[in-house]
Amino acid sequence: FPGAAGTRNAWPKATGLAEDVRRYGEWMRDEAQKRIGHLYPKAKLQGGGEATVIAWIWARTVTCPNPACGIEMPLVRSWWLGKKKGKEAYVVPRVVGRRVEYEIGHDASDGPRADEDGTIGRTGATCLACGTAVALTYIREQGKAVGLGRALIATVAEGNRSRIYLAPDEAARAAADVEEPSDVPGGTLAANPRDFKTPNYGMTTFASLFTNRQLTALTTFSDLVVEVRERVLVDARDAGLPEGTRLEAGGTGAAGYADAVATYLGLAADRIGDRNSAVTTWDSSPSKEQVRGIFARQAIAMAWDFAEANFFAKSSGTLAESMIQVANAVDRLPTGKAGEAQQADAA
Repeated sequence: FPGAAGTRNAWPKATGLAEDVRRYGEWMRDEAQKRIGHLYPKAKLQGGGEATVIAWIWARTVTCPNPACGIEMPLVRSWWLGKKKGKEAYVVPRVVGRRVEYEIGHDASDGPRADEDGTIGRTGATCLACGTAVALTYIREQGKAVGLGRALIATVAEGNRSRIYLAPDEAARAAADVEEPSDVPGGTLAANPRDFKTPNYGMTTFASLFTNRQLTALTTFSDLVVEVRERVLVDARDAGLPEGTRLEAGGTGAAGYADAVATYLGLAADRIGDRNSAVTTWDSSPSKEQVRGIFARQAIAMAWDFAEANFFAKSSGTLAESMIQVANAVDRLPTGKAGEAQQADAA
C-alpha cells in the first residue's frame, strides 16, 4: 500500500498481504461512505446530540382480517431489545386510532412477560387492536397475494459502552425509502419448504431477502471490489512489480497480487451478507445485543421482526468488522510450499 512504512523484510510471512487487505479495505469503506453514507443517518437523541445507528428494528405487517378493524397489525416475535440487568429495554406498542405507534420502555418490572411477549407464534398471530386471532394460512395468502408490509419499531444506537434504544422517527423511516437498484441478484429460491421458509410468505427471489437499502449497499461493495483490484494493480506496478500473469495462472507479479487482495476483500464483502438481510434478527441477550447471523442452522427461516444493520457502525455485521476478521485470518497464514491433497487407495 502506498505510504506503508518499513521495507519488504518488515512484513514477514503473510503480514504484508494482511496489511494491504486492511488498508485497501479502509479505502473501500471510505469510498462506500462517500457514495451511500447518506442512506445511514445518525440518530437524533433526546435533549440534542446525535449517535451512530447500529441497527433499525423492523416488524412485518399484515392487514387485520377483521372488517371492523383492518389495521396494519405488526408481526413481532418478541418486544424485548436488551436484557442486560439494569439496562433493560423493550418496545411498547400503542394503538392510536387505526395505526400502531411505538415507544421504548426501560422498567424491567413492566416489561413484556413470556405469555404476552410478541404477537405471533407457531400457530398464528393476534391483532393488537381488536384481539382477532389470525391464522398463519391467512398471513401466507396475503404475503403471496400483495406482499407483507413493514413498520419501523425501534432504532439501536451506539452509546458510552452501551446501547441506546430509541423510538422510531420520520427521519429514520425516510432514510430507508430507497428504490431497488437495477443490478440485483436474479433467480428464484428453491422450492424446499423444509429449509426455505420465506417462499411460503411471498418472498420467493434472492433479492426479496434484502431491503432495497441493503441491496444498494451490497451492490456498491461488490462494485468496489472490482475497483479496488485496479487500484492495487496500479500501485503494485508503481512499486516496481512486473505485471505478470493472473493469480489463477500462478502469477506472483502485480496482476497476481491485485487478484489476491481483491479476493480477500471480496470474501469480506460476502461475509457481511450473513448479518445484513431482511431475515436477520436482533439478539437481545445480555452478552450480545447485536444482529444475529442468518445461518444459525442450515436453512433460511422466516423472520417476523428483523434487524437492518448500519454497515458503517462499530458492531457485528459491519463492513469494518468484516474487513478486520478477514485481514486477521490472512495475518496468520503460513508461507512456504503449497500443500496438495490426493485421493488414493488406503491400502
